[in-house]
Amino acid sequence: MPTRVVRLAPVGDIDLPSAGLLSDTIDSALADGLDALVIDLEAVGHLDSSGITALVFGRQAADERGVRYQVVGASGPVARVLDLTGVTAYLAGGATSTGS
Repeated sequence: MPTRVVRLAPVGDIDLPSAGLLSDTIDSALADGLDALVIDLEAVGHLDSSGITALVFGRQAADERGVRYQVVGASGPVARVLDLTGVTAYLAGGATSTGS
């Protein structure tokens, strides 16, 4: 059976006004019975705490369903905020917990 992978590629800022939409999109994708979910942040210029929360909760929901989850493409300020908050490896599909 082929592997079913969904790639989400948000554009612009992921902040309080848009984080809910990202969460809803992640939840909808996970509900479709896929094998892997990739979130590509290449076109994201700003990520605040609500965006990080959406990504972390997405990873937790994926883990509960046995779905591989990977955040890719972060660069510049977006990569920096993921590093500073200590979630880079977790969101990249590595560790099974954020360590908190």
